[in-house]
Amino acid sequence: MEELYKNVLLALQNEDKEQAVSLSIHALKEKRVSVYDLYERVLVPALNHVVEEYRKDEELIWREHVRSAIIRTIIESAYPYVLEEKKKAGINKGKVIVMCPEYEDHELGAKMVSDFFNIEGYDSTFVGARTPENTIVQAINIIRPRFLCISVTNYYHLVSVKKTIESIKEKIQDDLTFVVGGRAFDGNPESYTVAGADVLLKSYEDIRNLYKEEM
Repeated sequence: MEELYKNVLLALQNEDKEQAVSLSIHALKEKRVSVYDLYERVLVPALNHVVEEYRKDEELIWREHVRSAIIRTIIESAYPYVLEEKKKAGINKGKVIVMCPEYEDHELGAKMVSDFFNIEGYDSTFVGARTPENTIVQAINIIRPRFLCISVTNYYHLVSVKKTIESIKEKIQDDLTFVVGGRAFDGNPESYTVAGADVLLKSYEDIRNLYKEEM
């Protein structure tokens, strides 16, 4: 795993999209890593490492954008392996919507979480970044999910999360569980209750336990 991380990181540092994608997908194909291991032990640390590499904002911003775009391609290319692992769940646990609140641009974490839900046997719909309140209400009415998962990276967007949850509760009468997660909650994990959420996701194991807790 360490060797794969070093090689993928080097490819990302060189902005070598072809090499980064090839290394990652071949590791999945050869079953040297699971989707979870690829995401959590290779892609996430490689993305976070960019902050250590570039100190000046002018360079950091565009470098981070390029690296994020490459990692997004890897995640999308990994989807067949997500479905392959999903078959092992052997049960349909219901529907999930994964989204980012209005003004939140960071969606890669949410995209990974959506794949984790799929692997655990859920039918997960990834809505994406900057989701307006009215838009998500319409999606809930059509999809009828069991869980609504909101991913937040920027602490300053917690107010938007609270507003979004309150608005949905006013308009949706379904039995819907509100799940939140992301770096915005790292400093104050209990803030998820202030936002009106029911569950805080801190790990992949928390996704596994959701189904048990609902039974």
